[in-house]
Amino acid sequence: MRKPSKAVLLAAAAAFLALSAGAKVLEDVVARVNGKPLLLSEYNKNVRSVLDNYQRSMPQLLREEEVQKEIRKKVLDQMIDDELLAQDGEKSAIKITERELTRGIEEIQERSFRVDEMTGKRRSDFEVKKSLADELEREGLSEEQFRERIRRQILMRKVVEEKVRPLVKEPDEKKVQAAFDKLKTVASGSTDVVKGMSEDVAQAYIAFGTRLRDLTSERVRVSHILVKVSAAGAAPSMMERNQALKRAEALKKKIADGADFGEVAAKESDDIESAPRGGDLGFILKGWMPPEFENAAFTLPVGEVSEPVETKFGCHLIRVQEKKAKESLLLEKAKDDVVKFLGGIESQVELQNYVKKLRSAATIEIVEPDKTK
Repeated sequence: MRKPSKAVLLAAAAAFLALSAGAKVLEDVVARVNGKPLLLSEYNKNVRSVLDNYQRSMPQLLREEEVQKEIRKKVLDQMIDDELLAQDGEKSAIKITERELTRGIEEIQERSFRVDEMTGKRRSDFEVKKSLADELEREGLSEEQFRERIRRQILMRKVVEEKVRPLVKEPDEKKVQAAFDKLKTVASGSTDVVKGMSEDVAQAYIAFGTRLRDLTSERVRVSHILVKVSAAGAAPSMMERNQALKRAEALKKKIADGADFGEVAAKESDDIESAPRGGDLGFILKGWMPPEFENAAFTLPVGEVSEPVETKFGCHLIRVQEKKAKESLLLEKAKDDVVKFLGGIESQVELQNYVKKLRSAATIEIVEPDKTK
């Protein structure tokens, strides 16, 4: 899944801008939580962000009107829940230190601005700060308004840490075994065991069961150097294919003559995501990559560099860094992870219960119901 865009990370801060400006006209408000307005403009930004993610990953679902209505409802519900948690934190006088606020801002800078998305190169500290400042200017936010938004995010997180997590109990052996049995079934390819679970819990079981499968399957850690054959979407000509092949062969010779594979990948690879990591793609499983790439990756000895391998993405030079054989999925090895998994599930349930209590004691007014359909 793609990381949130810079606009998404900053969009929520726009709410504070309007709140600090005083009363707003009715048309600008989508809901009020204990008298505090949630802005229609902020709601629309959040909806667009979610719809954009669906458009990239599951565009077919957006053809269903009910799906779009459900997305809009969930966005508004989340905005209300966030506001309730923030208000609860303020009421409880939870403090956010300057150091915590600075660290939170630095985390966003590192996650969203450190690497240039176009070139894959790391930016200097000066460039990172300038990129953030430019983004704030595009969003119409001052630095103080952005800092306030980050402070509220940290405040909500602290409410969860101080009031919700203490309610989570350590699972007993019987519960751990039952959860492991379900996860093992999911890892084997069957999801029947999640029937009857809530949607969130079922998705968590499927995601974690799949992860356990991946961690115990035969897998190889590979790096590659990509030489693109043609522009995206264009069918390559024979001349373009030959040119890409010659370039890949020249890079292989350079490595054979003593050049470091990672350094060559960083400078020469057309894969801008893996190039900054020296071409490292991490561990891959069978079925993840094009057949030509997969065959080379799973047959190459560790440390060797392949001949140029042509796929629909271009010509690849592949190097295997590590191989792991298929393992049995045993509770003894996975127990700590299963306990953490159950703790996460329990935390989510307790958080939902806590927010329900906040909702029951709150005055929530949906001001613009027609705009949330």
